[in-house]
Amino acid sequence: MIMNKKLTLAKLAGRPLKSRFIASLVFTVLPLSAAAEVMHSETLEQRVARLEQALAEKEVSTKAGQAKGATEYSFGGYIKLDAMASQYSDGERALAGVGDDFLVASVIPVGGESGDANFDMQAKHSRIWFKTTTATEVGTVGSYIEMDFGVNQIGDERISNSSVSRVRHAYLSWQYYKDSSLLAGQTWSTFFNVGSLPDILDFVGPVGTLFERQAQVRWTHALSGASSLMLSLENPSSGLYGESGSAAGASAYDNNALPDMVLRYNGKSGDFSYSLSGLLREVAYKQNFSNSQAQVIAGDDSVYGYGLSFAGVWRLGADDIRLQLNAGNALGRYLGIQTYRDGVIEDNGDIELIDSVGGYIAYRHFWAPKWRSSLVLSASSADNPATVEDTTAASYQSAHVNLVYAPIAALDFGVEYIHANKTIERPVNGDDSGDVDRLQFSAKYTF
Repeated sequence: MIMNKKLTLAKLAGRPLKSRFIASLVFTVLPLSAAAEVMHSETLEQRVARLEQALAEKEVSTKAGQAKGATEYSFGGYIKLDAMASQYSDGERALAGVGDDFLVASVIPVGGESGDANFDMQAKHSRIWFKTTTATEVGTVGSYIEMDFGVNQIGDERISNSSVSRVRHAYLSWQYYKDSSLLAGQTWSTFFNVGSLPDILDFVGPVGTLFERQAQVRWTHALSGASSLMLSLENPSSGLYGESGSAAGASAYDNNALPDMVLRYNGKSGDFSYSLSGLLREVAYKQNFSNSQAQVIAGDDSVYGYGLSFAGVWRLGADDIRLQLNAGNALGRYLGIQTYRDGVIEDNGDIELIDSVGGYIAYRHFWAPKWRSSLVLSASSADNPATVEDTTAASYQSAHVNLVYAPIAALDFGVEYIHANKTIERPVNGDDSGDVDRLQFSAKYTF
């Protein structure tokens, strides 16, 4: 019936517009009519069977798509302005500008006249991150990369104030089993419990904190309850006093044969979350140097040291107490932005490791839902050998107190007062310590 009514394209093209419209309508309606006849001729059982087959085919197609893995993307970060007024008690600030953007206690001058007040403003610690998550037949695979602009300024303050972007974090993660995962890339050292850092405006924080980001391979395994175990192999490096065979100078060396090894346990008891970390590392160097008799000697040595860290957060309703205690004979570069070195190269070329200890306690209090404050007290010290220079740092102390207003959860306006002290081994110009006082204002929006 349909074939008898079909028109060729040649015949249709020669007809008037009205005829062509009617013909088009016939072409459209007749197939629908034929389909309707087929559906009408179907029994109810046949129709149900056909629909069930269509649903089964769709389910198979959906599972095939899931097996291939759909990747989810997300990004975020924050914009942060810092404005700081600083004054040093025993000299002018470092000419290189180190310590202008955040507290670097090691550059506090000692033994000079009181320095002038300095004001600085910058937004270079703003950051952005990008993350992916993909469900696969072998588990969930993820990636994370984050950058900020906190170092390597390429423009001066007169015109551009430009800074080069830098990689903070870049790693992949693989949740290969429901209780176990692997991480490979650069991120915070497993030795450092970042979750215990206090809520302050300064970029790094108290002088006694651990602080280290580096490349690593990390295995994490969930235990019963909220506990877990971490094991990592991390990039090594050594920092030593005495590059000339005496206590003079300090240098970084990249002569390690083994990675730094970290074992960490995370636990929870009621409202107290905590971690206990152990660090085993090689401290090594190899170089030519001159001893005290000006003789050139080929020196090299390798020793092994350790570090221990206990960190925790105790929640008191909306408030909390945060703490960290660190000790060992090879904390060196892990403690307070390398405020102490790992050891000393003695005159005979051997390495003597330096015992050090550091920590802090912080209390955060919410005055109202939108107003909060933190008080942080911190200290660290090192048992340096007698051969080190008089100006070698022996201890540090710091205190932070702030007031932050958050009109919404993602927006903070805060002011913070910071006081820090540096004490050296022996007096210089009759003085063995120096201070810095800083008032900081910050505005931060997290997106």
